[in-house]
Amino acid sequence: MEPIIEVRNLTRVFSSRGKKIIAVDDVSFDVFKGEIFGMIGPNGAGKSTAFAMMTTLIKPTSGSIKVAGFDAEKDDSKIRSIIGIVPQKLSLYPDLTARENLELMGNLYDVPEKVREERIEYYLKLVKLESHADRFTGGFSGGMKQRLSVISAVIHDPEIIFWDEPTTGLDPQTRQAIWKLARKFNQEGKTLIFTTHYMDEADKLCDRVAVMNAGKLMALDNPENLKKASNSKSLEEVFIHLTGEEIRD
Repeated sequence: MEPIIEVRNLTRVFSSRGKKIIAVDDVSFDVFKGEIFGMIGPNGAGKSTAFAMMTTLIKPTSGSIKVAGFDAEKDDSKIRSIIGIVPQKLSLYPDLTARENLELMGNLYDVPEKVREERIEYYLKLVKLESHADRFTGGFSGGMKQRLSVISAVIHDPEIIFWDEPTTGLDPQTRQAIWKLARKFNQEGKTLIFTTHYMDEADKLCDRVAVMNAGKLMALDNPENLKKASNSKSLEEVFIHLTGEEIRD
């Protein structure tokens, strides 16, 4: 399979009160084109920091990242044009309507007007927000905001979608809707990378899973192989087997 993301010896060190904190510690892996790739582990595992480096939001202390052949440090603007990012903290404008939020994102990515209008209608219908298109998003529920945030991130038709903790705080019905959306984007040929501390989410959705803890990559394989290798029934048991710790949210 063809790698669309290549991560080599990735390290990120932060300084806090005179102390060095190694958030990501010499991590290497590939993400293959067209797969759903999950990065799992508790809060503080380093997955969100790795996510931020892959999306060019922060620079590595050392190591390298290539996204679709582009160097994350030298070609950051090119990478940003071919990826979509759904952040953990949603970045919608509450004083704009759902349609206006999408129009704004389309304009930022220079999506031609006719194409932009067609995509807006398509995506609003896809996530069942067409009847709320002209409502201000400040009054939306958490699930509605999450669905709108997702389609805002793909309005420019990116090759790769990054989701950071996509279903944190959502009710079970909305979680299922987000999973369905992820599968649809993947079926359309998009590569998905997401972080989560919900092990069932990674088990149900991912082609391969990177298990992270304390900044290190503990294991990487498909969910079934990970469970077989540690004689486990769930990815949560895999994590305990690898680290000797239970998941800490």
